Amino acid sequence: DCMICGKDMKHKALRSHMGGHILRAQMGTKEGHLVSLVSLVDPCGFCGQSGHPVRLVKEGKKRTFQPVSVCPRATAFSLGAAAKSTKNSPSTNVPVRCTICPVSAGDCAVVWKYNMMYHLGTVHSEWHPAQPLPDDLVKAMNITRFEYEQLGVQMISVSSPSEEGLTEEPRFDDGTSTAMKRKSRSGPSEQHQSKRLKLMA
Repeated sequence: DCMICGKDMKHKALRSHMGGHILRAQMGTKEGHLVSLVSLVDPCGFCGQSGHPVRLVKEGKKRTFQPVSVCPRATAFSLGAAAKSTKNSPSTNVPVRCTICPVSAGDCAVVWKYNMMYHLGTVHSEWHPAQPLPDDLVKAMNITRFEYEQLGVQMISVSSPSEEGLTEEPRFDDGTSTAMKRKSRSGPSEQHQSKRLKLMA
């Protein structure tokens, strides 16, 4: 079962389903009939709670990276397939390596995609939104309009880096901006995550 809404989920669908809960919580989209809340600090991509760090480990003959987590609800999945948003599996919340972190950071540099803004604002508190991020990190953090819509984050306007650049402030269906949504919520991560869509739309 999903730890957030209690819905009976197939194992392979849990990551994308949980990604929807996490993104909606981070973007201030209200949900009803929840049995638990998504953690505000580094939520796990499988259960939505803190305390389950994720790693990327090379496995198999091809030595490709595979996600590994201590979360009891962790499921195996293909990073390549999961990074593509589809109608059946819209969430692209996958483990991403922060390329700003030094190599010596090891597994500490691996963060769930939707948590990267929080990571930047806490681990890299010296980073300013006006500073450009490495191109590979921007690409890894990108969330498309399609993904937002499929996951129920309704916006009137949203830009994609590949379409219009990183300039437009998205607006939700009630007319409020992302920044206004952030001011109405509490929690240690809100100041940093208010900048998410300018980078990730």
